[in-house]
Amino acid sequence: MNRVSPPKWASRFLEWYCNPALLEEIQGDAYELYVRALKNHGQHIADWQYTWNILRFFKWSNIKRSSNQSSPNFMMYRNYFSVFKRSFVREKGYSFLNVFGLAIGVTCFLLISLYIRNEYSFDRMHTKADRIYRVHEVLQSDGVGEHSASQPFPVAEALLTDHGSQILSAVRFFNFQAPTLAMATIDNTKEFNESRLFCADSTVFDVFDYKFVEGDPTALDKPETIVLTQSMARKYFGSEHAIGKYLRFQGNTNLLVTGILEDIPLNTHFQFDGLISFRTLDQVYDPRTPQNWHWYWNPCWTYLLLRDASDAPYLEAAMPAFVKKHFPEFVREDVKLELFPLTDIHLKSHLDYEIQPNSSLTTLYIFGSIGIFVLLIACINFINLSTARAAKRAKEVGMRKTLGSQRFQLVGQFLFESILLCVLSVVIAITLVLLLLPMFNAFTEMNVTPMALLEPFYLTLLTLLPIGVGVAAGLYPAVVLSGFKPITALKTSINSQSGGTFRKGLVIVQFTLSIILLIGTGVAIDQLRMLRKSDTGFTQENVIMIPVTRSPVATNYQALENEFLRNKNTVSVTALEEILGAKHQVGNYIFEGQHESRPFPRLTVRHHFAETFDIPIVAGRDFSEDIKTDDSLSLIVNETFVKQMGWASSEEAIGKTFDNSATHRIIGVVKDFNFTSRHNPIRPLILQLNTTPRAFDVRIKYMAVRITGNDIPGTIDWLAKQWKAQIPGWPFEYFFLRNDLEKLYKAETKMSRVTIVFSALSILVACLGLFGLATFTAEQRKKEMSIRKVLGSSTANIFVLFSRHFFSMILIAILVALPVAYFLMTQWLQSFAYRVNINGWLFGLSAIIAAAIAFFTISYQAIRVANVNPADVLKRE
Repeated sequence: MNRVSPPKWASRFLEWYCNPALLEEIQGDAYELYVRALKNHGQHIADWQYTWNILRFFKWSNIKRSSNQSSPNFMMYRNYFSVFKRSFVREKGYSFLNVFGLAIGVTCFLLISLYIRNEYSFDRMHTKADRIYRVHEVLQSDGVGEHSASQPFPVAEALLTDHGSQILSAVRFFNFQAPTLAMATIDNTKEFNESRLFCADSTVFDVFDYKFVEGDPTALDKPETIVLTQSMARKYFGSEHAIGKYLRFQGNTNLLVTGILEDIPLNTHFQFDGLISFRTLDQVYDPRTPQNWHWYWNPCWTYLLLRDASDAPYLEAAMPAFVKKHFPEFVREDVKLELFPLTDIHLKSHLDYEIQPNSSLTTLYIFGSIGIFVLLIACINFINLSTARAAKRAKEVGMRKTLGSQRFQLVGQFLFESILLCVLSVVIAITLVLLLLPMFNAFTEMNVTPMALLEPFYLTLLTLLPIGVGVAAGLYPAVVLSGFKPITALKTSINSQSGGTFRKGLVIVQFTLSIILLIGTGVAIDQLRMLRKSDTGFTQENVIMIPVTRSPVATNYQALENEFLRNKNTVSVTALEEILGAKHQVGNYIFEGQHESRPFPRLTVRHHFAETFDIPIVAGRDFSEDIKTDDSLSLIVNETFVKQMGWASSEEAIGKTFDNSATHRIIGVVKDFNFTSRHNPIRPLILQLNTTPRAFDVRIKYMAVRITGNDIPGTIDWLAKQWKAQIPGWPFEYFFLRNDLEKLYKAETKMSRVTIVFSALSILVACLGLFGLATFTAEQRKKEMSIRKVLGSSTANIFVLFSRHFFSMILIAILVALPVAYFLMTQWLQSFAYRVNINGWLFGLSAIIAAAIAFFTISYQAIRVANVNPADVLKRE
């Protein structure tokens, strides 16, 4: 075969710079192709640098080394890195899109995984957490009653007595709702209502691992003692030493400060600021007093420390016998006790009388799905752009194989570059996480430190992720291109369409996921808005709640009510047992036609309850101040109660007797309203009037004042002034009902916020990838579009021709995403008692948003291609 002689300068350079043995291996067609390529790039002086780089590259590649050369692997990887650096710098735009897009995805995934980790960590800081159980009570008859997180006072002591072989210790917590606490001084300059103040048994420090700053676990052994957190101690004593000082509880009991605790971690199912010795309550609520109501009233959260976690099933199996032995006969058949693991409370317990609202597993599943979706979208982008760019390197592969590169070396080169890009993305992601973590902690109300990233899970993830994604992204150029024959690689133009079907599939997947996230975000926002803003059946706006538990209001209520009503902006005043819309109590009643008492949800109220909360009376009448017997002989029920009893109408309920007494009657029926959160359906409800001063010690806990929206600050000042005049020395504290009820939907609010942010980021990542592919396609098709323009195609035709295959992918993604999103959202909404209907317009809007974003992403490159000057492109060909 006739061989074409290379240029004279190239032959000399090759002999000087390369291994001479290389020339002996260049034979036949391979030599001819090499020389042709060398001539094409070496015939112009402007291209000499290009030829120099090629020859220099082959010098350092491990094609054929002389025997005296050491560390061949080092030289090979050094060469890999040099090529990677040149490629990265030469194509800055693609490199940025690739690295930054994957970094965003990894950042989102890490932040969401840190949030999920934090949710699962609740209460696990206690060393005995696996042996701690809370006792739950089901009090129910014919589907009516409650499923309570709390217990009667004597349950803990009785369980220890009966099952001491299985129970090591027990502790109770009791909360006064919002009792007063003040400096034990004459002027009481610091006095507050403390909603996070609990009474606890002295065994609390045997069961839970709360850390002492001062004091020891015997701090609550004596009555009239209190342990404070550090923040609470600073609140009352500032920088002074708190141990040994006194605080006045409820205006009449001095409590000795015997211990200071570190502030309670955020990842526990309830927070407190102080613990009072449970023995302080004995004079008021003596659990040993043999009265039936002590076994019926259930205000204590009761926790058991078992000797062994395996004892839990046996202890729970013994509960029916325990109930039969201890509970009063009138509720014995309706009560069931359950054990619930401490570590499951935050995510799985949603009962009546939870200490504070919990989160849910559903929320974590949604967050986890979002994190995986965003990471998957980012990985798809990375793989897409990597495989698209690889087509431009076909000639490089052919040249290197012509000069003797082995296939395994080419595979190593491409995989090395891909993995290195992924490592760079992960490093950027970790930096972003460290910068964003304080803001994310505040956003999600958690307290995660950067040290969490050093846990084995994250170290493994951050090690395997760049390897896995890098191999997936580098597999196409490594395997496919390295397998080309040199003559094929150098003679054939391998354009952007190589691997096109694979890349189209990836684009469809990523936009499908993005559209599902958009729809899910819209449904979540609608559901939250419905829970928060829809009609609950009673007025929440401008209702001020004032804690009055065990306060002097008991004897001054009527005078205080009259003073409040003197202000023209005061609409109505009442008092009630619990925060309306959040909690209720349960009472046992026997109604006409029944033979046994049944537990029903109940609220004890004062006059003007229905008026204050604007609850319509649909039959009968309201409680009247002119009819004194209403206090003890009358009840008002809701419409659901009427249906539960099987009465034909609300009017038929009027006059029905209860407690088997002809004088005890139902006098009115109110329209149904949500007396608990809208997570639960409306249940039967009884309203019972109680105007005795004793009610403020046991039942009445809040005054409710509805005001107009005019001059709210001035009205509140007026109320405070009248309060201080009527009840001097007692703090006036208040909160707005609507603001407090917002806490019930904390999990949904958090979910909506996080979903919005990360859905937007998923769209951003998808658009970065689409922009990169459009840019790459534009570069590859410049010549084609220029020829079409020369042959008469208009700018509009070029635009449509360039962009239509992108929009076909978006259309397919929309068609796939809509039914999948509908199914997923329908399943999620099933967990709510009240749920929105999934509106079709939301699906249409999400599809339009996705298409519009894709349109604007592609349009820049499409317009750029359509407006290019054909002469500028073709003269270089």
